[in-house]
Amino acid sequence: MAEVKEVVLAPITPVSGNKLKVDVSYKLVFSPSEAGKKFNVAISLFGEDKAGDDEPAIVTFNGPQPLYTFGFGTAPFIKKFKTITAQAGEQSVTEPSREVDKETLNEDPGANEEDVEGITVKHPHKDEIYAVVSVSGEARSNTFQLTSPPSAG
Repeated sequence: MAEVKEVVLAPITPVSGNKLKVDVSYKLVFSPSEAGKKFNVAISLFGEDKAGDDEPAIVTFNGPQPLYTFGFGTAPFIKKFKTITAQAGEQSVTEPSREVDKETLNEDPGANEEDVEGITVKHPHKDEIYAVVSVSGEARSNTFQLTSPPSAG
């Protein structure tokens, strides 16, 4: 069964203006029986709120929601996954860097205020980000042609 392992989110660094550079690498492992089959790979970034964090976690009934999902392809045909052909064994993958708006990754938007010699200084809350890489198989069904019901006459 296809496996993803050793997902690494490199340190997120400023690029220019309000952009941050995001780099993700990972390993894919496929069995010999999966070789030659098509799989979809998706990468999303999530915010994590740990105990003692500056802000409480936002609870959603649908589970954690991604802050950002890598896009693949060129406009207007950008998809939230890429399709690969499996090769038996382990493959190391390093995705091309993505530039993401800083505000997009701001999972703890608040700030602490401190009075320093009569001046209020704001210290933004730290953002904790992690990457999730998923791989899934895909198979297409047969095509079913819908027919119009007979008209009532």
